[in-house]
Amino acid sequence: MMRIMVVGAGAMGSLFGARFAAAGAPVLLLDVDAHHVAAIRTHGLRLKELAGEEKTFWLEASSEPVAWHPPADLVLVMVKSYATEHALRLVSPQSVGPRTLFLSLQNGMGNAEILSRLVGEDRVLVGVTAQGATKAAPGVVRHGGVGPTFFGSASGSSPDGISDLLDLFSAAGLEAAYRPDIRDLLWHKLCVNVGINAVTALCGIDNGTVAALDPARRLCEAAVMEAVAVARAEGIDLPEDMTARVLAVAEATASNRSSMRQDVEGRRPTEIEAINGAVVRLARKHGMAVPVNWTLTQLVKIRELSYGDG
Repeated sequence: MMRIMVVGAGAMGSLFGARFAAAGAPVLLLDVDAHHVAAIRTHGLRLKELAGEEKTFWLEASSEPVAWHPPADLVLVMVKSYATEHALRLVSPQSVGPRTLFLSLQNGMGNAEILSRLVGEDRVLVGVTAQGATKAAPGVVRHGGVGPTFFGSASGSSPDGISDLLDLFSAAGLEAAYRPDIRDLLWHKLCVNVGINAVTALCGIDNGTVAALDPARRLCEAAVMEAVAVARAEGIDLPEDMTARVLAVAEATASNRSSMRQDVEGRRPTEIEAINGAVVRLARKHGMAVPVNWTLTQLVKIRELSYGDG
């Protein structure tokens, strides 16, 4: 069984860590949240399932680098996009080997490039997941949604260990598949975040309100249309009905608070640079104007910079 190190043991990292541990894999959770780590080490990781059942998992956890032996076969990176490089400092060089894979299931664009620069492109996998979870309290995670996980290679060539990784997901009861066309799926997810996150964060509304209120819907559609144009300039052919698909996601998650809204309301840094900001940066490369995404990015940055006011 693969040895798993989870960097970023928040809601999603803890969920995957618990699932892998239940399948018999050795798991080490790494997170800078000392209160969360202490709760896991003292009381175990409490996972509240969708059906209401609660299970406790006893996992290794640390907020400091740990020399883990034998080395990890997989480092699962689940931190916020802006923390990727800093978070990798929690990974002790003695805890990884030349065949260790790094899998990012993070939001936004740019994470694979950061990991590739740090550990080498041929060892990096990047993907998307429809699993959902929230952290209810230190050491307590609530499973919020079930869905498939897709991942592919950052370099385009399949590294050794893919079959073992797929076996791990299967043993953990998690649907997963390897996709050579992972860039298309990353852009699909980016469009969803582009259309929903900043609007909900700035307006303090649930996801469903984006589709229900005409001004919010039109703003969402405009941001997504810009992202689709940039994607096509990048060689990604997204569906013609991408805006309708994003609005369908908003309706399907109507009562959810987006992660960016939660960050703004909690006065924490957001992933705006990896989402709408990524569209702006890539548009600039192609000489394209994306005024809606530029404006949303600036407005969220203003919110972040004004957290201390009032």
